[in-house]
Amino acid sequence: MFFVLWAVLFTALLAGSGWFLADQVHANLRAEVDRAMTSYTRVRSAVLNTFDAMDEQLTAVPCSREYTMQQRRIAFLPDGINELFYARNGAIVCSGNGGMLAAPVGLGEPDLASNNPFGISFWFNKDLDFMGLDNAKGTIALRGEHGMVVPRTPLPDTIPRWLSVEVVLRAPDGKWWHMSGEPGLYAASLAAPPAGPFGLRGGAFLQTACDEIGLHCLSARATLANLFALGGMVLGLTLLVCVVLAAWLARYLRAMLARYWSFEARFLRNFRAERVVCAYQPLLDLHRDRITGCEVLARWRDVDGTIVFPDQFLPIVEKNGLTAAFTRMVIDRALAELSRLPPSGRVLQVNLNIFPRDLDGALLVHMLDGFLALADRFAVVIELVETSEVELGSALAAIETLSHAGVATYIDDFGSGYSSIHTLAELPVAGVKLDRSFAMAPDGSVLGQMLGHAIDMAHAAGRTLVVEGVETAGRLDMLRQGGRVDLVQGYHIARPLDFDHFARFIAERGPTPQRSRPTLVA
Repeated sequence: MFFVLWAVLFTALLAGSGWFLADQVHANLRAEVDRAMTSYTRVRSAVLNTFDAMDEQLTAVPCSREYTMQQRRIAFLPDGINELFYARNGAIVCSGNGGMLAAPVGLGEPDLASNNPFGISFWFNKDLDFMGLDNAKGTIALRGEHGMVVPRTPLPDTIPRWLSVEVVLRAPDGKWWHMSGEPGLYAASLAAPPAGPFGLRGGAFLQTACDEIGLHCLSARATLANLFALGGMVLGLTLLVCVVLAAWLARYLRAMLARYWSFEARFLRNFRAERVVCAYQPLLDLHRDRITGCEVLARWRDVDGTIVFPDQFLPIVEKNGLTAAFTRMVIDRALAELSRLPPSGRVLQVNLNIFPRDLDGALLVHMLDGFLALADRFAVVIELVETSEVELGSALAAIETLSHAGVATYIDDFGSGYSSIHTLAELPVAGVKLDRSFAMAPDGSVLGQMLGHAIDMAHAAGRTLVVEGVETAGRLDMLRQGGRVDLVQGYHIARPLDFDHFARFIAERGPTPQRSRPTLVA
């Protein structure tokens, strides 16, 4: 089990790390491509600015001494372009550095015609011997009769070692010419398969970008081999972290799963009274604006000290036929704690939940004998849920037995599940507790609008009316109106409290000595 969890977690962590690293590589690729493209954007701007300067400042007779001086002044500008020439009918006649050529030099058909946004014709990798630049090749640009040699732009020195780059010039028809970098890389990027896992294309990370007019294009490639070679330490550390973290998570998840799946066995093995924990949620009497009682809520303390809530252990109690034993433990725990409250002549209402199968008058009177012996201090109410599981005849007898013993019975969660007005009419219960969903429903919702109707219905039955789930001051103020609601409980009043906090709370807002006992329906 541990190895399976570890393998799954390790694979997930490795995949997540791979995705993160791949995303970082892609981000670095984009950044490097953008940085490199900036150099070529600057060259393009320099070319355009130089052509504009030539059109404006070359005013002398072409190829005259004054014209040559004007060319040299423009070439002296700090833009890297220092070889200018004059061309007539597609042939170079003179240059700023060489003066008048012995014979015009025809340029021939341009590699890139002037039908581009700048109206410039280009000749790439052109021999420059005619300009006195032996064994040199360069790019010639011509706009009208003014031309220049565009200097070769080297790749930036900042490009990292793990990255291969090629820069090309591309014509509108898709034809392209290698300018610098690793030849063939642009063609490889065009032929690469679609992106696969982690964005890999053909086992490498590829990025291609062109300037806004599509003239200069740059392709960058980072192979896994290069990344592994230069980032081996990072990759090794990543693997180590994944191994260790997966092992820790596997142990943690195994413990959680073991706890979850073995909770029932552990609960049954430790089914003892000392594991029971009681929480007390105060009941507010709206007629007297005082705390007059509490609902006892059961919790379970697991072997590691964790407090477990009822939705996890009550199904186990019911499935294993331990409802009566558990109820007895809860009653005994509540009695032991509540009897420690300082005697004050006040009657505290104590509401206890019971399982429907345990609605047996004699059994419950016996369980509650401790509270009943302290009738001057406590008024006991049992809350009955899921009345569909109760046979009305036996329920009637049980409720009457409890009533004669001084124990009131409320229908809990009225308005939900199987609680109905028919049940309320048939059983001589003392009170009704509305399901919390009514009070917790937002204003304007269906349940929120039904709250008033539910109160009217329960009030018409002449029973004590309790509303739980009161979580806002606005909802509490609404329930105060009309005087139809007797008791309320909810987080706005107080959350369920342990005994020490409840004792302090009841001392501050507890019942007056004149507090009446719950009405018992005969």
